[in-house]
Amino acid sequence: MKKSLLILMALVGFPLTAMAHPGHDAVGFMSGFLHPLTGLDHLLVMLAIGFWAARAPTENRFQIPTLFIIFLLIGLTMGAFMTTSSMVELGIAVSVLAMGLILFLSARISALWQLMLTSMFGLMHGFVHGQELVLAEHGFMAILGLTLTTAGLLATGFLLGRQKDRIGQYLQSLLISVLAVAGAFFLIA
Repeated sequence: MKKSLLILMALVGFPLTAMAHPGHDAVGFMSGFLHPLTGLDHLLVMLAIGFWAARAPTENRFQIPTLFIIFLLIGLTMGAFMTTSSMVELGIAVSVLAMGLILFLSARISALWQLMLTSMFGLMHGFVHGQELVLAEHGFMAILGLTLTTAGLLATGFLLGRQKDRIGQYLQSLLISVLAVAGAFFLIA
C-alpha cells in the first residue's frame, strides 16, 4: 500500500509536458535523445517491452526490441505525412496499460501475438512524433537521438527482466504498478 501511494504521488508530481504529445521542441539530437527519458509513456513502454523480451521464449528474445525500433521508425515516417489522430494518443495510453497487464499476468503470449503487439506499440509511439521530428530543421538528428535512447531503454528493460531472483520479482511488481497508474492517468487526462 505504501509503495503504491508513493508511486502515485510521484506520477502526480510528474510534469504533464513530459507526456508524448505534440508540442515538444524537436530541434536536434539532444531533443530527440532526451525525449524518451522525459516522456513518461515512452519511458515506461520501452522499459516494459525490454523486460518482456527478456522473459520471452528464446526465439523471440531479440526480435521483440528490434521490431519495436523498426516500427518506431516506420511510425515516424508515417506521422510525417499524416495528421496526428486522437486515436493514436488513446492507443499509446492503452499500450501503457496493456504492457502492465501483460507483465502482471506473466502472459505466455504466442510468438505471433508478441510480434504483432510490439509492432503496433512501436508504430504508435513513432507516429505521434513523425510530424515534429521529421519536419523539424534538424529532424534526422532528432530521430537519431530518439532511436539511440529507445535502444538504450529497451536494453535496460531487458537487463532488468533478466533478474530472476527476489529483485527481479520486485522490479516486475514495481513496473506493473507504475504502468497501471500511469496508463490510467493517461486515459483520463
